[in-house]
Amino acid sequence: MPVIKINGFNCRYELSGNSDANEAVVFINGIANPLESWTLIKSPLEDNYKIITYDMRGQWFSEVTEDTPYSFKLMAEDLLALMSVNDIDDAHFVGTSLGGEIAFWFALMYPEKTKSICSIASVSEVTALLEKQVDRWKTIAVEAVNEINQLDGSSEEVKDILRKWGHNFYQGVLPELYANSFLESSYDVVEQRDKAFQENCHPDFFKGMVYLSEMFFRLRTDEKFTHRLQEIKCPTLLIAGEKDVIKPPTFSELMVRHIPSSKMKVIKDAGHAIINEKPEQLGEIIKEFLLETKSGLTSENRYEYI
Repeated sequence: MPVIKINGFNCRYELSGNSDANEAVVFINGIANPLESWTLIKSPLEDNYKIITYDMRGQWFSEVTEDTPYSFKLMAEDLLALMSVNDIDDAHFVGTSLGGEIAFWFALMYPEKTKSICSIASVSEVTALLEKQVDRWKTIAVEAVNEINQLDGSSEEVKDILRKWGHNFYQGVLPELYANSFLESSYDVVEQRDKAFQENCHPDFFKGMVYLSEMFFRLRTDEKFTHRLQEIKCPTLLIAGEKDVIKPPTFSELMVRHIPSSKMKVIKDAGHAIINEKPEQLGEIIKEFLLETKSGLTSENRYEYI
């Protein structure tokens, strides 16, 4: 996977899809997702769009920087730099959770470069409950960093500790990720993701999780943007999971009331990790939305359960 130096950090990314297409789609990860999370979702779009997927600053296999506090504005600047080096002047943005929030900040900063937004399980502000939920994730990451920093053993010992904390972190966030029906029917998938965390987590993963969590909390303070939602002028689709316990549909309902050219779809029996639970359905929803955006037509239902 290519790695490129942009805006002061090494960014891991992938450029795929149709290189001759006139339009581009940028997918933006959630806080603990790698770029590979979009594989099934982007598949229906690959014939007609240039596609960028990437690990953001501090995430998975991109560089963790420590010279400046992370912010949504910084992430938007990073994204602009990534688009620039790939000769993409404007794009459609699809972001899940933290990625959707970055997409909105990008649109506020660079409206002329934002053709549309598809936000999946995202928010415009952080409540006290949401802050406590994510703070628990951060605490696990902090504990992992502290133990890893004390290691002075063999490479095998380091691997064992990383596997332990990969497992602990995934199990710690699990209750907020999925609907019960998915856990009941697809626990083999959950176990596979647990093993993937154990095998792929590295020391900087946990350090990046701490910084990204602290950035997320800024949606409760200086980077909250609920009061600016009316400035989002591009076509916007808000997707929420009916059973999402960390960012329930009420957050998307708040945004759809204030964004002028927006509509909302609630996916029945889906939790927060819609991209893992229902990737094929999500891919088709995004494809339909982009076709509507291109044609200038929109469906009559502004609020829809599907």
